[in-house]
Amino acid sequence: MPYQLRADETVQDGVRRCAREELDHAVGELTTGVHTDPVEAVHAARKDLKKARSLLRLTRAAIDRDQRRRENKALRDAGRALSASRDAEVMLQALDNLADRFAGQVAQTTFEPIRRHLEAERDTARQGMIASGLPGQTADELKSVRARIDEWPIRRGGWKALEPGLLRSYRRGCKALATAQSEPTVEALHEWRKRSKDLWYHLRILEPLSPGIVGGQAEEAHTLSDLLGDDHDLAILRDTLGSSGGRLAVDLDAVTQLIDRRREQLQAEAFRVGARLYAESPKAFGRRLHGYWKVWRPAAALT
Repeated sequence: MPYQLRADETVQDGVRRCAREELDHAVGELTTGVHTDPVEAVHAARKDLKKARSLLRLTRAAIDRDQRRRENKALRDAGRALSASRDAEVMLQALDNLADRFAGQVAQTTFEPIRRHLEAERDTARQGMIASGLPGQTADELKSVRARIDEWPIRRGGWKALEPGLLRSYRRGCKALATAQSEPTVEALHEWRKRSKDLWYHLRILEPLSPGIVGGQAEEAHTLSDLLGDDHDLAILRDTLGSSGGRLAVDLDAVTQLIDRRREQLQAEAFRVGARLYAESPKAFGRRLHGYWKVWRPAAALT
């Protein structure tokens, strides 16, 4: 399965292989898939870039700092360039989910003008992206990063290459959870989401160590990331509606009240999932994963 380490390869080879797979898929989406379904192609490519960046964070102790920063910046900039068209689509999805969940509580005629407004913005962003040639330009940039992967100077192997980045990811998630609990601002919750997504990707890479346990924790991190992602999308939708400048002649107060109610639900569930996901201390988490590693990859095996 892609985006997982294998028992028959070194950590260095596994990291490079996973990075190549993600960038190859992203390039394919931006050169071929974008002509069939530009929304899904951009969405898939952005996910690939996030996974590749997460690989760099996981192996931060083993890759030369300057090289890591160079590649991270290239991947980050590529993802940001693709964000505008995707963000417009996300607003539509958030609105539709809201209308479905609270069907009957607010008239559909309230949602319809909002949807038309968001569709117009989405279509403009999509057309602009295609006309600009941005997908192809981004694909070329990613090909350059891909060509350098085999030269990544991964100095360490085995658990030593992975442990510092994994523990840093877990600690940052614990800290972000505490911050969000004390002050659940949009910014704090979004930061926590980014940290939970990193942990999800890291645990996916390490799932072969103990598919049931590590895989289960990866699913928890995925669930948390989705909950916080839905919350963030609604927060952005609320801001978008608030800045519409009276162009929408509907009862926006009724919609924003639904947004606030749904965000309360999502946050409550996110804090419950987060409490389970980050229940261990970072040291205990690291010892447990190291124990799985030693069983999966005994001392006599490849490092």
